[in-house]
This record gives sequence, C-alpha cells and structure tokens, in this order.
Amino acid sequence: MKISFQIDSAAAQAQLRRWGGEFQDKVKKAVAKAMAKEAAEIKQDVRAQVASQLTVVKKNFLKGFTAYVIDKDKTRLPALYVGSKIPWVGMHERGGTISAKMLIPLHGRVGRKQFKAQIAELMRAGNAYFIRGAKGNVVLMAQNLKESTQSLAGFKRRYRKAEGIKRLKRGADIPIAVLVPRVMLKKRLDIERLVLRRIPKLALDVEKELRTIV
Repeated sequence: MKISFQIDSAAAQAQLRRWGGEFQDKVKKAVAKAMAKEAAEIKQDVRAQVASQLTVVKKNFLKGFTAYVIDKDKTRLPALYVGSKIPWVGMHERGGTISAKMLIPLHGRVGRKQFKAQIAELMRAGNAYFIRGAKGNVVLMAQNLKESTQSLAGFKRRYRKAEGIKRLKRGADIPIAVLVPRVMLKKRLDIERLVLRRIPKLALDVEKELRTIV
C-alpha cells in the first residue's frame, strides 16, 4: 500500500512554484520527516497484527512486513510505502481460493523447501504412495524403512506425537501429507484498515512540520 499527499489547490501550487526550488526542498524534507516518524510506528503495528493473527514460526517472517518513506523523485512529494515482499501474504489480507492440487503436510508445519526436498527424496527411493483415506481424502504415505530414516525423521516425530505412539515398528505406514484439489483461505489480516486509521494522525504530523517552515 502506498499513501501519498499532494496539494490540491491550484492557487497553492502556483504559490509553491513562485517560491522556487529552495522552498520546495524544505517542503519535501518536512513531509518526509513526518512520514518517517509515522512509518516506524506503523511498521510495529503491522508486525504486531501479523504476529497475533498468523502462526509465526520464524521471527524473520515478521521482518518481511515494513513501512518506509519513498523520496527519490525530486519532482514529487514523498510517499509512504506499507507492505511486504512476501508474495502470497495478500491472500491473508483479502481471503480467497487457490485452485490447484496441493500437498499439505500432516501433523505439523514444514518449511516449503524442506518439504519439497523430503518428498522428492522419498519419491526417488520409491517409498511414497497414495491411498484413499476413510473420509475420502487422498493421503501420501511412506513406510518406516531404514534407507529413508533421514527423510522421514521429522514426519515420524510429529506423527508419534500426534497419535501418542512411543515407537514405530520397522515397515509401519506413516501418513505424510494430504492431497487437496484446492485451498480456501479466510481473511485473517486487516493491514489496510490499520493504515487508514492512522492517516488523520499522519496528516496532522505533516501539517505540523509544514508550519515550521511557512
């Protein structure tokens, strides 16, 4: 999300041009200063909301949400950017459906890259197969074989914990993931409204800074 301010009054814009470049530079600096102060607070609020609404495993995930001032264009007033580089996070802001077959890990979370690598290793070893569960779900299974010990370590640990099993027999079947035709995500974040609520305060801060140079 990008929030920008501009002077709407034609008379004010004409006056700004008459005052010349020096005054325009002062205006830009004043606006940027006000935005920078608000950006720091908005960033913390956004990260707090994400932490409260999503299950955050890695702290670095929250650092992907940021707010900062864009002030490189000398012909325009500064703008305030609020957003994230995480490409899929918008689904949690709006909600929606991912219409594609997906493997969802069972009995706990697994990192995307790690999960992909583990499944690929099980497939190469020929120790991965699908069955249809009692509820009609298609489940990816693997056997507790010695040669798959490393690939299955995390799956076995989470499966034992979920089922209350102390030890798995050699050759026992282990459910790895469920294959779903689509994934529906509910709206869990409301970053847009959080930012909109702070616009009045931001406008006051900008006005306050501008009064110091007029």
